[in-house]
Amino acid sequence: MELIQPMSELYTDYLQDESRTMGKASYIAFPQTEEDIVSTVKFCYTNNIFINPQGALTGLSGGASPNGGLILNLSRMNRILGIRKDASNHYFLRVQPGVRLFEVRQALLTKQVDTLNWDDESRVLWDTIQAGALFFSPDPTEPTASLGGMASCNACGARSFLYGCTREHIHSLRVVFSQGQTAKLTRGIHKAQGRTFEISLEDGNFLRGNLPDFDTPPIKDAGYFIRSDMDLLDLFIGSQGTLGIISELELCLMPHPGFMGGILAFFPDDTTALRYVHTLKQENRPDLPVFSTKPASLEFFNYQALEMLMEQRKVNLQFQEKIPPLPESIHCAVYAEFNLPQAEDFQPVLVELMQVLSEIGADPEKTWLASNPKELERLLFFRHAVPETIDILVAQNKKNYEGITILSTDMAVDDDHFDALFQLYNQDLENSGLPWVIFGHIGENHVHPNILARTREEYEQGHALFEKWASIVAQMGGTITAEHGAGKIKRKLAFILYGKDKMKQLLALKHTFDPQGLLAPGNILTEIPE
Repeated sequence: MELIQPMSELYTDYLQDESRTMGKASYIAFPQTEEDIVSTVKFCYTNNIFINPQGALTGLSGGASPNGGLILNLSRMNRILGIRKDASNHYFLRVQPGVRLFEVRQALLTKQVDTLNWDDESRVLWDTIQAGALFFSPDPTEPTASLGGMASCNACGARSFLYGCTREHIHSLRVVFSQGQTAKLTRGIHKAQGRTFEISLEDGNFLRGNLPDFDTPPIKDAGYFIRSDMDLLDLFIGSQGTLGIISELELCLMPHPGFMGGILAFFPDDTTALRYVHTLKQENRPDLPVFSTKPASLEFFNYQALEMLMEQRKVNLQFQEKIPPLPESIHCAVYAEFNLPQAEDFQPVLVELMQVLSEIGADPEKTWLASNPKELERLLFFRHAVPETIDILVAQNKKNYEGITILSTDMAVDDDHFDALFQLYNQDLENSGLPWVIFGHIGENHVHPNILARTREEYEQGHALFEKWASIVAQMGGTITAEHGAGKIKRKLAFILYGKDKMKQLLALKHTFDPQGLLAPGNILTEIPE
């Protein structure tokens, strides 16, 4: 079968990602090796054809939905390639970009991996590792996400509150550039010199250029990462395919936590829930109780999100089986997960949590606890049921207006500004008359207001709200891409965040790597007329 195929009805599923953003393409390719990527990229470069890299199509910003030209779907580059250990006993797993997150988790848990093509050192080391001893911490909502896609948008997920986002867990990358050149970039070795950089290509040439003169926000962010003296692989983590195509990753592994437990606490109002969150974040404030153990994750669910779940529970048998009825007289909920050395460590954490709940005016009895894997699975199902229900409702509403996509913000600010932003969300949404819910990663000041638009008018009204919030978040020093990337859906918000001058500098950076503008057309960047 030819590597590059004309687009046909056989490949319709590859025209949209999870955001429901429908794209278009003339060709499609399914490379299985880096050499296949290089061959495809050279074909596109010679014929001036756009290249749309894709992973598992789980993205929520339209970044993988093609914008003409060729779809480069990396799902068949799905092999785990080997493992190594450095002198400090840190472990690193080498994977192709199409490997799914759940496949990495399963491999580490069971050690059931095809090692036939591994080098001898990897096979010997793999045989010495105890099943379940190692852990890859990034935890996006969708475990079928591909590792290349996760790197492309610096995916984070719930546990990034403790462990950080995907960026912190990538040690090296192999990258294919727009003319088919290749390079390997390793953390701590290949770095910028101030605001200039030089990348040594494997064909003996160099890519040289200048970084923008600004730093991107110093908070959780799925967009471009810009710093003086930065590790150069970080240019490609969060760039959503606009600078180069990731052909291989080396993941940083860590010891698996001995115990994972959680608590879902229900609150009478948002104010009490925020006090609880600030306490568990260990903010040094005299008006808050003291709490000693940092959670792995902190997730918020507002009243509308809880009500939406209960409505879905009425018609969804799986929800009925796994989600109990909610306690009475509650307004919102916060899920906290703790990753601890051993199960015995959870009891003192629970005692302290119950004391905190009492002190802030919440009811310790209105909690759901998870102190074993089965109970934790139930709470995680609850957490993931919210975006799953939103997907169901968006698909239903799309029948009324085809242009409807998932309409969710991805903004974050620092601790000093979060309460004001949270109040702004609630005030504007209550006044809008639109159907909406708020949930998400409140530990990192990053919740997701979702507008469940039913008509074109509501969809446009929702976008107008997002643009208003983006301007305010930019003034607060925050970001509009805390987790999912701007893709195509949030490109206008990215322009609001960066402004004209910074956008020009980002376009100049892209031109250094991609002078013909072939890579990931339509993602993030907006051309500025001269």
